[in-house]
Amino acid sequence: MKVEIIYGELANLLGEHGTQELLSRTFGEIRLIRTAFPALPVFLDSSVDFVYMGPMTERTQRLILDLWRGHESRFKKAIERGTVFFFAGNALDLVGRSIRYEGKDTIEGLGLYPFDTFCRRYDRHNEVVCASFKEMPVMGFRSQFTTHTGDAAAHPFLLTASGSGMNPETAVEGIHDRNFFATDLLGPFLILNPAFTRWLFNLVGYKDQLPFEDEMAAAAKTRLSDFVATFAKKNKAAGFIQAYLQKEKQILNPSAN
Repeated sequence: MKVEIIYGELANLLGEHGTQELLSRTFGEIRLIRTAFPALPVFLDSSVDFVYMGPMTERTQRLILDLWRGHESRFKKAIERGTVFFFAGNALDLVGRSIRYEGKDTIEGLGLYPFDTFCRRYDRHNEVVCASFKEMPVMGFRSQFTTHTGDAAAHPFLLTASGSGMNPETAVEGIHDRNFFATDLLGPFLILNPAFTRWLFNLVGYKDQLPFEDEMAAAAKTRLSDFVATFAKKNKAAGFIQAYLQKEKQILNPSAN
């Protein structure tokens, strides 16, 4: 099994060092490919089972797009052959059509998905988001200067029950296309949501418990319970969280097989 962390020395903002540590502890350092900038990602030319990329500065986004431009077809082929990807935070912006900066220039994205990113610097949006994937509630944090326009809901990943989606007009958050998953949400997301993470890692054949899974699961349950207690009378998320907690084992056991 091969797990690639792309530019982990640059794409690691907002707690995503924790995701890199999770991957190392889960799969073992011997299975990790730590691709450093400015090398091209290994998955473009070779078989890789799981590819991870975290959030970065806007300057780093530009450098990466300059480096990757012209390799879009190879990226698309990796998605089509079923490689599992997880992109966190503004790594998602790279695969859209463009990134436009208010009052400044627009840079071309990879154009793999039909959305555009609009960046309004110094107008950061922060919120807690509760959403669902299949029957699983997930939680994450949004902290970004951006919103997404175009057909942002073309490949829905999460459906938000509390908090905003990729823009104010949609409840859809992120991209799910075949085994490509990307979300603006942070946390780190994979650590905050161990049930989803176990499901995701199952796609590459990982069947064991996650490192510290019991502790992560207990923390996730506490967050969900606190959310229900706080928003039970105000928010539609409370109902599906309570239903999930009541049948959690029934939902999760099939995904672990």
